[in-house]
Amino acid sequence: MHIKFDSKVIIFVLFFLVLGFEKIYLLFLIFAIVHELSHMIIGIILGFHPSRICIMPFGAYMSFKIDIKSYNTKIRNGSICSLKKMFVALAGPISNIILAIIFFIKKDYIIISYINILLGIFNLLPIYPLDGGRIIKQILIILLGRRKALKYTNDISNIILCIMIAISLVFCFTTKSLIIFITVMYLIYIRKREHELYKLKERVYVILEKNI
Repeated sequence: MHIKFDSKVIIFVLFFLVLGFEKIYLLFLIFAIVHELSHMIIGIILGFHPSRICIMPFGAYMSFKIDIKSYNTKIRNGSICSLKKMFVALAGPISNIILAIIFFIKKDYIIISYINILLGIFNLLPIYPLDGGRIIKQILIILLGRRKALKYTNDISNIILCIMIAISLVFCFTTKSLIIFITVMYLIYIRKREHELYKLKERVYVILEKNI
């Protein structure tokens, strides 16, 4: 398995060090990695093969190698593959919720409980590529097929992101929280990348249709 480290993590560590929140940020990063390891464990149990884990400023990203036979040879096979991916996506937030409960009971570690609650809720937002967006995508693939699922997942993600931006602006204005602003900016960045990838996939579908 290939491990990639995003150099921007160092910049964020230094930034939060200046603000005096370096310990909270490092705890956030540690439990974000635990979150991804939960994805990996469930993925392996379900027969997927981890190919890469990328450590990023606001967490990590786990990718798997999936047998091409699981996709389109039979509708049933594709649906089972989608269900497995949903379980993998749920594994991360569930691990954060479990950790939040454990550390909530141990009252001396309440800050760790809050960090895991935030990680769990944040990742369940229906914005692709967050876990919530991945779950919606797989549900739509089962119901509507891959092409429509990609379109609707992209549209839903963009709408929810716009709502999140509006809410965050209100919070930033009332609380003067720079961390909320940075988090939303980073979410816009990764969402923009996924939107561009969707546009590329849609162009491929159009080209294939013209050649059929």
